[in-house]
Amino acid sequence: MQRVSDKKADQVTVRRFNMSAILKLLRERGTLARADLAKELGMTRNTASNIVTDLLQAGLVVETEFRRSGAGRPGLLLELAPNGGFAVGAEIDINRIIVIAADFNGEILWEQSSGISPSKPKDDCIREAEQLVQDALDWGKGEGLKPLGIGLGLAGLVDSENGMLTYAPTLNWTHVPFRSMWEERFELPIYIDNEANTSALGYHTYSDRSKAKNLAYLSIGVGMAAGLMLEGHLFHGSNGFAGQAGHMKIRTDGVNCTCGDKGCWVTEVSITALSRKADLPDLDLRSVAQLLREHDAKLLEVSDEMAEMLGLGIANLVNLFNLDTVVLGGAMRPVLPYMLEKTRAVVDQRALKQPRANMRIKVTGRDNDSVFGAACLVLDTIMNDPVPLVRSLI
Repeated sequence: MQRVSDKKADQVTVRRFNMSAILKLLRERGTLARADLAKELGMTRNTASNIVTDLLQAGLVVETEFRRSGAGRPGLLLELAPNGGFAVGAEIDINRIIVIAADFNGEILWEQSSGISPSKPKDDCIREAEQLVQDALDWGKGEGLKPLGIGLGLAGLVDSENGMLTYAPTLNWTHVPFRSMWEERFELPIYIDNEANTSALGYHTYSDRSKAKNLAYLSIGVGMAAGLMLEGHLFHGSNGFAGQAGHMKIRTDGVNCTCGDKGCWVTEVSITALSRKADLPDLDLRSVAQLLREHDAKLLEVSDEMAEMLGLGIANLVNLFNLDTVVLGGAMRPVLPYMLEKTRAVVDQRALKQPRANMRIKVTGRDNDSVFGAACLVLDTIMNDPVPLVRSLI
């Protein structure tokens, strides 16, 4: 016999699932009527209407313009409420800190950044990041918005479950307990992940209209990491450290890597590799992109060589994960379009025919996928389980 408490738990689970499904469908489609929500999600109209009422009372959904369908009476459309709250996204990279505030609809409302360098003391960098986060929170509260949480993307090995930056090789930081530090300071939920993972999440959620099921986001800068969206979900691996694609071994005779080994993919495809191969110690990516546009012979040769190595690594990822989409981004984004054609050709040649069928390789169209994805860590947590927030608001 099922106990009353068990029945109640089942009801809460079903309600959580249905509420999450409605919010996600509205995020994907923009505006829908109650009847359309019920039909597309397989709910009764009464069930969908009851959940929508709670979401309206919580301020997470709003009613918008009338729509007349057929001969029946017009019905109000529903959409996510932009003023349903705001998420703060932050990224600490090798040369900058960037912080944004995004509304419940995923629109960036506020953005500030600050330059840093690997030589700057860790505590100073963290204080600077904290001040920018506080500025974002103060701005949002000044606009009358409720803060929903803070997401943080970091370049390095991140224990996202425990909110710990384990190791950031470019900054030489180890064991920084960001979640406990920032929860104490800001008194808000804190979500932390590797910047390639946040890039993949941000791109997949709002930029990829085809909604790729199996996607790798290659974040290429001084380092390289892959954010993996497998079966539509971020893949973290056994200990949370999946995606260190830059340390796949691509050559047996390669140069030494900062990890202590040699022949790593990042030693062949990265800003550091480009600087070494092109003999440009003070490399400026915008200048390199301009020279590639002007068909500089030396840089075209280097670009082709790097594109070949990029294609080899991607072919391995395609064979391993049967990806449908590979997105190229990160600090190297200005020069990646000039490698794209050759990279695609190498993948076509080196990946198995069946896994590579209908697979897309593209360069991201935005340079803030990572920090935007950090804000999405907050928004996605609410989308996956909106019940606690709804209860606190009604």
